[in-house]
Amino acid sequence: MKFGGFSRSRSGRFLAWALILLIYVTMVTTGAGTVPCRAEEQADTADSGDMKESEEGKSKWEGDRIYCAAFGDSIAKGYAGRGEEDLRSYAQLIADAVSAETRIPAECENFAKNGRDSERLNSEILSTEEALAALDRADIITLTIGANDLMQEFRSAAQEVLGTDRKFLSVYDAFDALQEGVGGNPLLIVKILDVLNSWDYSVFEEQWIMAMETIAEHRKDTAQMIVTNIYNPVSRFELPESMNGIVEDIILNMNQIMYEHAEEYDYRVIDLFDSEICEHTQEDGLHPDQEGQALIAKLAAEKIDTGIFKGEPEKIIKEVPRPRKVERRRYSLWTVLGPLLWIVPAVFAGVAAVLFIWFLKRKKSGEPAVLYRKRNKNIDKND
Repeated sequence: MKFGGFSRSRSGRFLAWALILLIYVTMVTTGAGTVPCRAEEQADTADSGDMKESEEGKSKWEGDRIYCAAFGDSIAKGYAGRGEEDLRSYAQLIADAVSAETRIPAECENFAKNGRDSERLNSEILSTEEALAALDRADIITLTIGANDLMQEFRSAAQEVLGTDRKFLSVYDAFDALQEGVGGNPLLIVKILDVLNSWDYSVFEEQWIMAMETIAEHRKDTAQMIVTNIYNPVSRFELPESMNGIVEDIILNMNQIMYEHAEEYDYRVIDLFDSEICEHTQEDGLHPDQEGQALIAKLAAEKIDTGIFKGEPEKIIKEVPRPRKVERRRYSLWTVLGPLLWIVPAVFAGVAAVLFIWFLKRKKSGEPAVLYRKRNKNIDKND
C-alpha cells in the first residue's frame, strides 16, 4: 500500500508539472505572457536602427541650434554711415528667416569689418582663433569681399596718374582729383589708359583662393556657403559713359574669378551686379541701406537649402547661368573718348575743305585776276 500510495503521489506531482509546462508554452506561443521573445526584441531593435538610418538619410544635420558666420567688409557688417548705428546686416536677416522657417533657434556671428579688402580678410579676420572656431561650427557661411579691392585700386591709379603721394580719403576724393587733373591737362587721359591696361587681377585671385582654402579647411561637410559678387559702386558718379563701361568690365572680370572657383570650393554666388541693389543705397551711393540689406538676404534665401535642417529632401537650387566673360582687352583713346575724340579734328577738316572749295571756285571764275589788274592800275597811278 505504501508503495502504491507513493506511486500515486509521484504520478500526481508529475502530472502537475506537466500541466504547468503546458500552460507556460501556451502563454508564450500565443503572446499572452509578459516575457518578451528574444527574436522579436532583436527585430524591434533592427527596425529601430533602420528608422534611424532612414532619418539620417533625409537629414545629415544634427543639432539644436543653427549657427551662421558672416565675413567680409562694411557691406556684410551692415555699415550705416559715420556716426550712425549699424543696420541689421543681411547675414542676421538670413539667420532670422531660417529660424522662422525651421522653428529652430539661430545664432549669427558677424566678423565683417569696415574697409577690409581680400588681403586684410586673410590677415586680420580669417587668421583669428575666434573666426576659425566660428567656421568649425557654422551651418551657414556668408562672405562679401572685393569692393574695397576695387576702390583701393582706383586710389592707387589716381595717385599714379597724378604723380602724387596724396592719401585720398575716399573714392569720391580720388575721382574729383582725377577730373580736376584731366581738366587742367587732357593728356593725363593717356596715363589713365596705361593704368587700366595694366590692371592686375591676379592679386585678387590669389587672395580669394587663400580665403577659400582657409574656409574649406575648417567648414563642416554639411555647411552651406553663400558669397556675393561685386556690384558697380561708381555707376552713379558723373563719368563719361565709356569710362563707366570700362569700370564695369573690370568688375565683371573680378566677379568671373568668383564664379570660376565656385564648384571647386562648393559655394553659391549671389548676383548683385545685375540686381537692383544700386537703387537701395545710402547717400554715399556705395553702401546698401536697410532695404538693400533685405534685398541681399532675399536673394540669399533662394540659394539656401533649409530642408536639411527639417529632415526634408534636398532642395533643388536653381543655378543662374554664369555672366559673360569679359575679354581683358587693351583700351585706347577711342575706347575712352569715343567719337568725341574726333569731333574737333573733323570740324577743322570740314572748315578747311569749305575754304579750299571756295578758293577753287573763285579761281575758276577769274575774280582773282581782276583783283590783280586793279591792284596794278592803282600802282601805276601812284607812280
